[in-house]
Parts: sequence; C-alpha cells; structure tokens
Amino acid sequence: YAKPRPTDEFGQADPRSKAERQGDAWAELLDLAIACPDQPGTSGYRTLVHVTIGLEELKSGIGKACLDFVGTMTAREARMAACDCLMLPVVMNAPGEPLDVGRLRRFVTPGQRRALNIRDRGCALPGCHRRPENCHVPHIHHWADGGPTDLRNLTLLCGFHHRLIHHGDWQVRMAADGLPEFIPPQYLDPLQRIRRNTLQRA
Repeated sequence: YAKPRPTDEFGQADPRSKAERQGDAWAELLDLAIACPDQPGTSGYRTLVHVTIGLEELKSGIGKACLDFVGTMTAREARMAACDCLMLPVVMNAPGEPLDVGRLRRFVTPGQRRALNIRDRGCALPGCHRRPENCHVPHIHHWADGGPTDLRNLTLLCGFHHRLIHHGDWQVRMAADGLPEFIPPQYLDPLQRIRRNTLQRA
C-alpha cells in the first residue's frame, strides 16, 4: 500500500514523499479494518464520531468544526469526512442548546455500495488501479449542497483521489450512460478532454 503510484498518463510520478505514502497506507489499512463486515459490532459501518459544525460552515467548507469535543478540524475536512459516513443530525438553537437529536442514518446503503462496486469496479479516476475495498463513496454533487444519495450522484474513489477531487482542480460528473467521467485541470491537459478509467474495465 505504501509503494509509489505508477506514472500516470500525463507522465507525472507519484508526488508523495515516503513518509506521506506510509501515512496514506496506514490510513487505508485502518479503513479496510473498520469496514470489514466480520468486525464484531460494526457490520461494515465506519466508526461514528461526533462533529459539530454550523450549516453555513459545512456548505462553504470555510471555518472550523468541533471533533468529539476534544479538538478541532477544518470545515473542509469535516465536509470531506461527511462523504462516506454515518450521520447523526442534531438540531440546535442559536445559543447552542440541542433541541432534537435525530436517528442515525447512513447516507450510502450497503446495497448502493455493492452496486457501485459492480459499476465502477474500483477507483473511477483515470489511471488508478485501486479495488473497491480500497475506496470511499463521495457524492459528485455534495449532499451538503443538496446532492441526492443515489447511484447517479455517487462514485468510488480511493482516499488519495478523493482528496484530489476535494482539494485539486479535477472535476467529476456523471455521463449520460450513467458512468462517472473526469475533466483534468488545464495545466495537465490544455484541452481538458474528458477521461474515464479504462484500467478498471480492461
């Protein structure tokens, strides 16, 4: 998991240092362990953490969020974590008093996850070889912005490419045939030609 990624179609080598690759590998192994359906008490669900954030901060990705009342994370990090998680909605009044705690709900159902595994066959970003078990399920149009949780708004992305989509210049959209396609940034392809991952369909 820590070995450098293969050189991509643009001739770019993996930009991560050895320490960054090892950190990403450790996070990926933890993801695999947490999502294991045989793990007692989890049934394949990811760990539940409490993140308190204002609606505007969540929508914009600007500001801070409170993590389990022991630390903080950026609103952007909270927004990314919310892509593939268990959500427990809490309604609060202006002074911060909890008025209502909703029931736990999972945004991506196990059935949807299985369908995505079959459709995308792994990380959907062009050139990536990561298998479904190494992938997150982000929304294409983020749920915080009103994006629905259905197959036409979901795709599989490995952790590395999930972060790239959130923090980089790549764009993802759903094509008319129901498969995800990607538009690279202009500095990689001045014509910004639409691409798909053909490795997963070979």
